[in-house]
Amino acid sequence: MGAIRRSLARDLDVGVLDGDARLVYTRCVQGSFTEGFGAAGLDEWRAKVDADLRGADLGRLRTSLSPGTTLEPLYVEASGVMPRDVPRRAGPWRVIQEYDDPRMEVCSSAIAEDLARGVEGVWLVAGLDHGTRVLTAGDLSVVLRSVDLARVPVYLEPEGDALGLGLALAAVADERGVPLDALHGGFGFDPLGTLARTGTLGSGWTATRRQLGELACFAAERTPGMRTALVSTRAYVDAGATEAQELAWALATALEYIRALLDAGIALEPAARQLVFALGVTDQPLQSIAKLRAMRWLWAKAMAASAAGAEARRAHIHARSVSARRNRRDPWVNLLRGTAEVFAGALGGADSVGCAPFDVAIGPSDAFARRVARNTQLVLREESHLDRVEDPAAGAYALESLTTAFAREAWGLFREVEAKGGMARAIRNGHVAAALDARRSERLRRLGTRREPVLGVSEFPLLDEAPVVRDAVRLEEVEAEIGNTFSESTAEKRHGALLTLVQALRDRNAEPGAIATRAYDAVRLGVDVFSLAMLLRAGQPSLFVEPLLPLRPAAPWEALRDQSDRFVRGRGHRPRALLATLGPLAEHHARLSWTQNLLAAAGVESVLAGSADVAGATAAMDASDADVAVIVCANERHETEAAELAPALKAKGARLVLLAGKPPAEVAATLKKRGVDDWLFAGDDVLATLTRVMRAVEGAS
Repeated sequence: MGAIRRSLARDLDVGVLDGDARLVYTRCVQGSFTEGFGAAGLDEWRAKVDADLRGADLGRLRTSLSPGTTLEPLYVEASGVMPRDVPRRAGPWRVIQEYDDPRMEVCSSAIAEDLARGVEGVWLVAGLDHGTRVLTAGDLSVVLRSVDLARVPVYLEPEGDALGLGLALAAVADERGVPLDALHGGFGFDPLGTLARTGTLGSGWTATRRQLGELACFAAERTPGMRTALVSTRAYVDAGATEAQELAWALATALEYIRALLDAGIALEPAARQLVFALGVTDQPLQSIAKLRAMRWLWAKAMAASAAGAEARRAHIHARSVSARRNRRDPWVNLLRGTAEVFAGALGGADSVGCAPFDVAIGPSDAFARRVARNTQLVLREESHLDRVEDPAAGAYALESLTTAFAREAWGLFREVEAKGGMARAIRNGHVAAALDARRSERLRRLGTRREPVLGVSEFPLLDEAPVVRDAVRLEEVEAEIGNTFSESTAEKRHGALLTLVQALRDRNAEPGAIATRAYDAVRLGVDVFSLAMLLRAGQPSLFVEPLLPLRPAAPWEALRDQSDRFVRGRGHRPRALLATLGPLAEHHARLSWTQNLLAAAGVESVLAGSADVAGATAAMDASDADVAVIVCANERHETEAAELAPALKAKGARLVLLAGKPPAEVAATLKKRGVDDWLFAGDDVLATLTRVMRAVEGAS
């Protein structure tokens, strides 16, 4: 206020302000701006809300986020405050772009273009059978040909190929003359995340855990700027985990990895600095901001309990878009989601942010989509200056309360996992899957009733949208690219390096890091990642579990739109429903708009009867080629005109007759007898109803 007063005073001194502006200044400075406004407390707010709700329960304004956390409609104080000594991000967040196009050359070109236009780091999803296909260090060199490895951080997400690809990155740097200690980023070793997502660990948990320790020892000695372990929550978020579950399982996973590094001979504080947390952010910014803050708090608490120093208590967090929440239909709405996600990552204190392109659910993203994703971050950072405040959420009642609630609930869930033997065992024995399954049916019900709306799909759909098309990747393109040579060494030298690695694998008394060092020597000589993985896996029992089932909120609604597209190809037009309106428009205008919007979400075109009585609606049905009719009128007309109209619509060819609204039970029974097949009303499982409608329509075609 002092700065404002001084600024305004300067303006007054030079005569800039006059008239109304002087009056505003006077009221601001002298404290009279609030004259005429009485003090309002919580009781007054509740009284006003009760009046607006007209007797409805205040609880309808509350949103249950998880069993232990509720989003309140109003916060008048914080239920807890995150301690100020929790380490925070230092400086601006890093703009990261994630890449996973299977084609090496396409991926390489995209990286080069993005780095030239503002991207500051590369997050590469790559491996033998996922993401960008990489078989040799030569392949990785092709993908990263435009990357200055001494300046640009590279984060890998290699899933089951982590040891081989991590060493391949080091080999590429060495081959280019880049000192290994100049490398920055992460090797992305995340065996538990891989197990949860794919259901498979080829080398089993024990051997993979040992490989994690080996790569960490290599990193500690040779590449200190690379973080070995990745704690990714992608599998859990995509399967519908709550914020508290995501936090708890991230914390439990991180501690599993810390134990593996301790067993490899790495001290606690260096081990803590080997981790990268990759958490999902969504278009719900309050929850996402609070979740990121809670993660920093939880990690600081866990490390403090282990007597770790301040640097080890700082969680290195990468905030990434939850791609499962991206639409295929009306993908332009995803631009709004991306903006909210970056906003949440920035204000939540993430060290880096990855914004998924708006077309990620359709196919390989094009240059425009990547550009918009990139510029979303740059605009919010360079023009909106979201990085200039250390912790913008501090002191905000809602955000502090949510942060505290998420942290407390997550800590309880984390303790449950630890009591069951840790995260590895929780995944193997089905604890994680069971927790997600318990929530899945409720989540599907919310999607079906549109209590959890999907903007652009289940709400406000654009029926005749121009499709965004992305060409599918041809397998031949991928197969023709992989297998680039990396070294001029002979087959005999590569064979000898593998024999040396076998000896290290068999030596139970080998020094920590010996296996990674021998494997690195083999990769530098041109041994491919597949051969290395097979050798590391030899004699080890593979681990298999049921993979977590992803849940994409838009998917069930988009399935109806797909049915509509098939109908178009067969009949030349979309399924049509006659909206048989009764009575003056003023009586049913809101219900009519709601019904049109709902039908469009299923890909059904609305045809207005253009009449307000039974005879006119019957004639309109006779003249139309609609297969379905929906009666739209005020509740007072259900028992009379609607009951008269229903059999007339059936007689004129309506395969199904629906009623927009929810009549009382006795009226509904009468309407059923008169030919009304189903109802459309807010709060019902309208997805199930529309699925039945589409089934009937397809049967008619």
